[in-house]
Amino acid sequence: MRKLLAVLLAVVMIVSLAGCKKETTDPNAGQGTTTTAPTQSAGSTTTAPTAKPDEPTPEPEPPMALTISLPSDNEHVANGENDAEMQYYQKLIDELQEKTNTTLTFEWLAAATYYDEEHLGLKISTKDVADICVVGKDATFLAAAEEGLFWDLAPYIDDYPNLATIPEATRQNASYNGKMYGIPRSRTLARNGLGYRLDWLNNLNLEEPTTWQAFHDMLYAFTYNDPDGNGVDDTVGLGLDQWQGVWNIMMVWFGVPNEWGIDASGNLIYKVETDEYITALKAFRDLYSEGVINNGANGVPDLMDETLTPGKARDQLLRTGKAGCGVQVLDDQRKVETYFESADVGLSTEDDPIYTLQGYVDTGKGAFCLPTTGMNNLLAISTKNIKTEDQLRKALQFLNDLNNGEILNLIEYGWEGLTYEIDEDGYVSLYDADKLVETGVQSSQWNYGFNQMIPYFTAPENARPVDRNLYTSEITKLEQKLYAEDIQYCVPNYGASFTSDTYVTDGKTLDTIIADAQQAFILGQIDESALREAIATWKTSGGDKVTAEMNELYKKTK
Repeated sequence: MRKLLAVLLAVVMIVSLAGCKKETTDPNAGQGTTTTAPTQSAGSTTTAPTAKPDEPTPEPEPPMALTISLPSDNEHVANGENDAEMQYYQKLIDELQEKTNTTLTFEWLAAATYYDEEHLGLKISTKDVADICVVGKDATFLAAAEEGLFWDLAPYIDDYPNLATIPEATRQNASYNGKMYGIPRSRTLARNGLGYRLDWLNNLNLEEPTTWQAFHDMLYAFTYNDPDGNGVDDTVGLGLDQWQGVWNIMMVWFGVPNEWGIDASGNLIYKVETDEYITALKAFRDLYSEGVINNGANGVPDLMDETLTPGKARDQLLRTGKAGCGVQVLDDQRKVETYFESADVGLSTEDDPIYTLQGYVDTGKGAFCLPTTGMNNLLAISTKNIKTEDQLRKALQFLNDLNNGEILNLIEYGWEGLTYEIDEDGYVSLYDADKLVETGVQSSQWNYGFNQMIPYFTAPENARPVDRNLYTSEITKLEQKLYAEDIQYCVPNYGASFTSDTYVTDGKTLDTIIADAQQAFILGQIDESALREAIATWKTSGGDKVTAEMNELYKKTK
């Protein structure tokens, strides 16, 4: 089971790309620290064509020279101020070069100011960029990309086994007008879900809330059937506050698009124009009117009460035992259980939790999860020196290979017997500071910042051969399991890569029209006809124009 979980986690956490030949090395930038490693002989990634028996073996391809710009504060290592640190810093680069058949030049720029307009923005504006650089998806980068400074990688990524695992939802978020000008750096995608009191569920002999009916019945029982057994009506089923994101998480359970979906005609459609949107809001309205969402009864503050801090229902309702269920990101919900396990509380243990997690509720539409963006900035490949498709493919291969398990472990863990050991259970155990001194490594700074160039998408067949055992409690194991398993259920925002001019100018007003009406309807302050009138107002106030502009952009990519 442990090995299966490790493979699942590898799918969530990794991706890679490989070595590349470049005719002209990009000049070093003026800011930051640049270090160039000596050229290595051809490594294992790029192999020469197989020769016929009567022909001489072809020469292997020479290493591909790549410059890489990364945000990191390890200038003291790159400058060689500490001989021991420099030795293993260089050892890491040497082995990376050998494994990827590259010659690597790293440009380290201060992390705190890396993305500032006067730093990265200036370098992009003046076309003084490295071959591979970490970038934000901002206006300066996108303008330069559309002018041709960076490659569109969308047509190529499925040719590389690790990059091919980038989920569709993440691809949409990483793209701009249908083009992907950088490889996204992975972050947890299937992060949203729900948590609930397992002990209350068992006390009341309820079934797991996997369907909407079971979910409703659980919330009702948690509100009216004394789940904590204290004989007092002092609990509520679903504990919420003023944070409006909760409705978006639950909407997709009903088949509502993640902002922009695809209609039966193949066009983009905004969520408020779907029947599923109205159905979902009616269901939420019913929960509130029944009192199974905190509406001020049972001594639990109404979700709109000013004493409840937006986004903090976990602390004020779930930890205090006033509510039995929450809907938020799973790491937020997991913290409810770890609070119960803490020494000062002691309501549960790591092996016997009383609060559990779930990724979604099936309303009869199937399994759907609202994803996050699934990324943190991009790894862009510039056209400054990488001018041909052959060079581009080698650069992509380098990035792909970075996320093979063997290379991941080299970058993050180092060398067995020098920086880590394998414990009795077969897991990586990193050496502490004293042990690093004993082995001669002296410092943990040898690999500082190198993880910034890893996309963290890995195909199952390329998983780490061995890993750390970071998740030991039942709740953290479940959390990681859901992150991996629920990726397949994440609903892409098919309009994420497009920007409507009308929305740029009027988006705030349009969003407010919908948000105000949605909230008022759920709380019973307006009826369905008023809700539909608000949607009609949204359409005539610019919503129809936004939809037309979005579809014009969308169709250009088809």
